[in-house]
Parts: sequence; structure tokens; C-alpha cells
Amino acid sequence: MDFESKYRKTQMNGTIYITTRQILDEELKSRLETGAGEIFIKKIPKHTAISTPEKIVELASKLGEIYALRYKIDFAGFSRGFAFLQYIDETLAEKAITCLPALFRQAYRPFTVHTSNNIKELIMRRVQVLSPVQVYLELQKVSPFAYLRVFECQPQEFLFVLGYQNNEAAAYAHKRIREVIRRFGCHAHVGWLGQKHLLSCGNAGSDCCQQLDRKMKPLHTGMWNCFTL
Repeated sequence: MDFESKYRKTQMNGTIYITTRQILDEELKSRLETGAGEIFIKKIPKHTAISTPEKIVELASKLGEIYALRYKIDFAGFSRGFAFLQYIDETLAEKAITCLPALFRQAYRPFTVHTSNNIKELIMRRVQVLSPVQVYLELQKVSPFAYLRVFECQPQEFLFVLGYQNNEAAAYAHKRIREVIRRFGCHAHVGWLGQKHLLSCGNAGSDCCQQLDRKMKPLHTGMWNCFTL
């Protein structure tokens, strides 16, 4: 395989990226950027020649054209044991979960293949002193987010759900927010919000969020007020 002509390789922080050089339709690219068809590869050996990102792409491309591989490394540049893979044809994900393990075994690679959860939401709780608008402004300084949904679980006690374009963006934001969590109070906490959680965007109705008044307060008081910023 002529690797250089088909893919580009870059590195940022703890991730090696291998991405296609193909020019894609904007609609398709947008879906892939949000994690469509992403699969999760585990049990990648820490530092052997058989577990390089190039080798993974070479084997995985036997099923179809690769859109991107995100290969996680530690501070020494060795594999952290996992990576995320997407095909340009997002429908190949299901086939890859079935067929890639056999391809890896034939090449004496011990990797396992799984569906990626592609979690893209964080939840922040136990924020003190700051109002929802102040939290919004502070979070904008830390890391850009796609949306912020706020739940008033009881009077003046809020939960903040942050949504991101994809898992990669959410992971970066999780790290950055943890570094500055004291800005939001000594008891503030940020964590991952699972897709099955009641507050996850996928489980919330499109009309669940109410508007705020001119003072940025919910129009209707009571338990579990929900609004967007």
C-alpha cells in the first residue's frame, strides 16, 4: 500500500492521527466528524513493531478506505492500548466489528474490536457561587462546546450538561475543565455523561428546555427546571 499518497500522519498531545487525503462530500465529512461509524480497538501492545498505527491502518484498510485512526499514546510515545477507527463508508463499522478480529489474528495481532460509545457529553455539578451565565462564560474560556444545557434540580442548585462535536473534543474539554475546576467552587466536579443517562441529549425531548426571562431566570419555578444557554 502506498501509505503516503493515501494518508497523512500527524500528532497532537497524546494522539497520533492518520487521516485520509481524499476530498469528501461536506455532508459525509460532517457526519464522520461527529463520530459516525466509529469503532474501538483494544489490547494494542505497548511498544512493538506490530502495533504501530500504520500497521493497523494497513490491515483495517482491507475492508475499505479508512477515514481516520486516532491512536492513543503515553508521554513516552508508546501505545496506551487502544485506538479509534472510522471508515469513509460508515456502514462498514458493523462488518468491521465482525471481520477485523479475524484479520488481526491472521496477522498475529492480539487486538480486539468493539463498538465505540462515542460519548460526547460531560456533566458538571456542585458548582458554588457562580450563576449559570457566569458558568457559561467561564466554560467558554476553557474549551469551546457545541451546547450547554442547564437543569435546576432544586432552587438555585444547577446541573450543567456540556455537549461537544465528538468524543475527542469532549475528552480534551474534560481534561481542561479538571485542571481549572476550582474556578467553579471547591466542591465542583465534572465527569462523563453516559448516553443512557436521563439528562443525556438523546433522552431529552426537543421541547424540554424553557426560555429564560430578561434576568436569565427560568420563567417557571419548581423542581427540574431545564433551560439552554
